[in-house]
Amino acid sequence: MHRLLVLSHMFPRDHHKVGGIFVMEQVRALRRLGVDARVLSGDPYWTHKYKPQNIVRYAQAWRRSQAGWQWSERDGVPVAFFPYMAGGLFRPWLHAWTYGLGLRSILANIRKDFPYDLVHAHTSYLDGHAGLSAARLGGVPLIITEHTGPFSVLTNHVLKRYLTRRAVKAANHVIAVGGSLRKDMATQLGLPETSLSVLSNGYDENTFHAAPARRRGNGIRALWVGHFVSVKRVDRLIEAFSKVAAECPQLTLSLMGDGEGRAEAEREVARRGLSDRILFFDKTDRAGVADAMRSHDFLVVSSEVETFSLVTIESFACGVPVLSTRCGGPEGLIIEPALGRLVSNDTEGLASGLAEMCRDIHDFDPAFISGHARARYSWDGIARELTSIYTRLIEAGP
Repeated sequence: MHRLLVLSHMFPRDHHKVGGIFVMEQVRALRRLGVDARVLSGDPYWTHKYKPQNIVRYAQAWRRSQAGWQWSERDGVPVAFFPYMAGGLFRPWLHAWTYGLGLRSILANIRKDFPYDLVHAHTSYLDGHAGLSAARLGGVPLIITEHTGPFSVLTNHVLKRYLTRRAVKAANHVIAVGGSLRKDMATQLGLPETSLSVLSNGYDENTFHAAPARRRGNGIRALWVGHFVSVKRVDRLIEAFSKVAAECPQLTLSLMGDGEGRAEAEREVARRGLSDRILFFDKTDRAGVADAMRSHDFLVVSSEVETFSLVTIESFACGVPVLSTRCGGPEGLIIEPALGRLVSNDTEGLASGLAEMCRDIHDFDPAFISGHARARYSWDGIARELTSIYTRLIEAGP
């Protein structure tokens, strides 16, 4: 049985229960296959130059982690947390150093308790850099899965780019969660694309699944789910909707989520006189998102950039087609017209896509769409692929 040490600063916590949930679900699937996978995750201690007491709090947390670290459990996954400094004088380009320092404070004791034979780091900069220390201490291979998008946030400073590239080049195997991300990584790090592989994230089959066939009414309901931030381009979606509102009188749009841009979006909808056609719904849990997907006719992804787009495969799992801009990740997911539509990344593209979905909505087969998701994106299938990679790396050695 493989003993796998997973490093991921993205992992669910009490104050953010869905943050990095795809890492937890992947680890859970690996454990179902018999892999003894355990997670180490860094907790940032945010400092401020005017609040030196935060540094004292961090020093206390550091001592506690060294003296009394322990495995806890979240949904069947063993996890241990360690502190690292961030904010104030500790600028983002220093985070890899403070993160690695935090990991090394407990790493020797972790190794004694759990003699891992492989390290899997999720992201190249924080976890990949720290993962090099863990792999070298154990004399074991290192695998990195990159999720970050846009990838330029890891290459926009000379030190960040250096440490990111160093981790990627030193790893025994590197995965990007989408073809678009692999291309960006290769271009920005000056590496051949062939040195990177692609393996997508998966989805929770217990939550996201198709509903029994339902009779469609006269209306057509589109759904957007996400955080109201500029990169999601809700403003562009609202403008596109206004362009086709008269052409598609049966179409309504539901916007589900929260964030700093929601109030502005609500004002824009009211200004355009679309409050009866564009409806706002509060952020909900994953079961609520799945219910919303099943009660709508199609999902819309309007983003400027998406590394992967988990909501796209979750929508597929619910048997619901997806309309998306050409923003990266969805381009590798919507691979045939039976799954949805890809349009240009602008207002005109979204408007034409909305009109096309209204026209063709009855042509989509929910059973085909949900079956496609099960065949390609189930966590158990992805875990089997990862286990094969682990076996090959362990047999080859570090």
